[in-house]
Amino acid sequence: MFNVCTQRSSQWLLLFSALLAAAVSASVRADEFLFPNADFESGALEGWAVEGDAFQHQPTKGDNPQVRGRESSALEGEFWIGGFEKATGREGRPGDAFTDDAVGTLVSPEFTIKKPFISFLIGGGNHAGKSGVKLRCDGEEIDLATGSDSETMSRTSYDVSRFLGKRAQLIVYDNVRGGWGHINVDSFTGTDKPAAGSMGEFALQEGIPASPGDDDSYSEPLRPQFHFSARKGWLNDPNGMMFDGEKYHLFFQHNPLAPVWGNMTWGHATSPDMVHWTQQDHALLPYRVDRQPGTIFSGTAVVDHNNSLGKQRGDQKTLVAFFTFAGKPKFYQAMAYSTDGGKTWSYWNDGRAVVENQGFDDGERDPKVFWHEPSGKWVMVLWVKQNPGKVRFFTSDDLVHWEHASDLDREWAFECMDLVFLPVDGDKNEMKAVIYDASFDYEVGTFDGREFHTESGPHVAGGGNFYAAQSFNDMPDDRVVQIGWMRGGPNAAEKYGLPFNQQMAFPYELTLRRIGGELRLAGQPIDEIGKLVDQSSVLQNVTLSDGENLLADQPPLDLVDLEIEFVPGTAKDLEIRLAGALLKYDVAGQRLLQRAVDDGGNATEIVVLDNLTPRDGVVKLRFLIDRLSVESFAFDGERFFAAYYAPQDRNAAPSITAQGGEVEVKKLEVRRLKSAWTGG
Repeated sequence: MFNVCTQRSSQWLLLFSALLAAAVSASVRADEFLFPNADFESGALEGWAVEGDAFQHQPTKGDNPQVRGRESSALEGEFWIGGFEKATGREGRPGDAFTDDAVGTLVSPEFTIKKPFISFLIGGGNHAGKSGVKLRCDGEEIDLATGSDSETMSRTSYDVSRFLGKRAQLIVYDNVRGGWGHINVDSFTGTDKPAAGSMGEFALQEGIPASPGDDDSYSEPLRPQFHFSARKGWLNDPNGMMFDGEKYHLFFQHNPLAPVWGNMTWGHATSPDMVHWTQQDHALLPYRVDRQPGTIFSGTAVVDHNNSLGKQRGDQKTLVAFFTFAGKPKFYQAMAYSTDGGKTWSYWNDGRAVVENQGFDDGERDPKVFWHEPSGKWVMVLWVKQNPGKVRFFTSDDLVHWEHASDLDREWAFECMDLVFLPVDGDKNEMKAVIYDASFDYEVGTFDGREFHTESGPHVAGGGNFYAAQSFNDMPDDRVVQIGWMRGGPNAAEKYGLPFNQQMAFPYELTLRRIGGELRLAGQPIDEIGKLVDQSSVLQNVTLSDGENLLADQPPLDLVDLEIEFVPGTAKDLEIRLAGALLKYDVAGQRLLQRAVDDGGNATEIVVLDNLTPRDGVVKLRFLIDRLSVESFAFDGERFFAAYYAPQDRNAAPSITAQGGEVEVKKLEVRRLKSAWTGG
């Protein structure tokens, strides 16, 4: 019996192999190269006529953009045309760059059009009519495609059925100097059917993985241990933050392929408490629709409590995400929804616009959407113009059809708008609306569901590397909690050998206070940070003499939440050294200084907070210190600032010392923190 089964299995395997070989052969016949060296795999430009300088170092060999830390080129085979590349396999090193200032053309040999579609890979600059690929046939020159401001090449197709049997040539051309002044192409074929997504239908961009990867230990020595960072790749703006009734969601701008900006995708993480995060599969991926490729820029997400969209299944509330589709020639606002708690997402109307570009700026972006209970409407806040800034408000009943409600014209307004509602000094009978942008310029006033009316401002909150903060929708306890992106600092992948670059700030709870007769925002770390406290020690009413170390008996400190209240006294400085971070209160200048690190990784002293005048003789400060960053707060969060520092030996002895005189420490509380990551 065993021998008979084995023989039959072998026969089936042979038959399957034959069928597979036939299928592969048929596929090859279906997609035929248009002419010899249409895929550049000769490693030279054999058969192509070259004019100008743009293609003098072509074809390039290997995925050179990815070697440089950019997005993948998505090449096929070994060779391709990359106008910015200067590595051919014969000259240059992998990753070497040429220039965006050269121009020129490649003209193919003549060929006969035998298939109804011409298909090829294209990337590089988006300059319709100035760079791209043309078809020359029957006395016409027809533009087939241009790039999408990405090094990644996507497959596109063009219907040439009216030219069947005619002789033709392809022209790869680059007439653009400056930014994105290059074109990438590869693999010109004739096909019986168009490539997916190339003729108007929806298709996800090739080469972007759904999974964030397998390594989730977060145990690298310099990995932030209580600030969110992606498993790998680049991270920027927080997006779509919300509480779905069971857990918190953090979406974020993400490049899964490299530790630099590009391939903008919505990364996704969930948490039970806004402190312990687990990264999930990517939520929204770049796509192409109506011949237009684009990536996923910032936005917001809501819980559709009243089933406005009509997609709810059973008791599971629909989650709805609004995002900017960053395509050319103009951005627009699109929508996706999830009926399974955010595990999978569907693009509404194949990712087409729910709010078209308003005509003020090609890059209109970052929709903020929320439910406005008093008016019974959904509201969208959208940045649409810079210099001067313009913010446009829309309303909707069904999340699909949006009506223009009003505009807010402000010089300060620029991208990542948010609008929140806060009680004044905790009094819920006196609620105010606060609108702010990415730089945390803000105004305080009222919002009636259609218009914002200013009562105070503009003011500025935050500072340093703190940028593009967004608040959680649908908070369970009426708190307003936001997370900001810690923009800038050195590339952690290049400088420290980490698999990621950039991190989020710790979540802050926002409050609105009357300070000096004006309404001002304040931000403090959320109380949930207490879940990370491993040990806590308190000192009170200690006079610190010149050179004396208040932490002389403390072992090394790594992850720290420290609060101090002190009377500056006769000292010149109060110096704080913790886990390699150095901060100093300059008594005469009444300012807080920090030894920080600039974007190039160079140490530099910066002013964190100025005009820190003692109140009733006392200065009150708080610091969150992680392995790459310091967040500083003054007077219970009335002032706050985020900055990177160059990590030092975490085993160094901690110190708080007075320099040049005495300091009276009214209270010092040092809280040692645990890692928020499993295995960290």
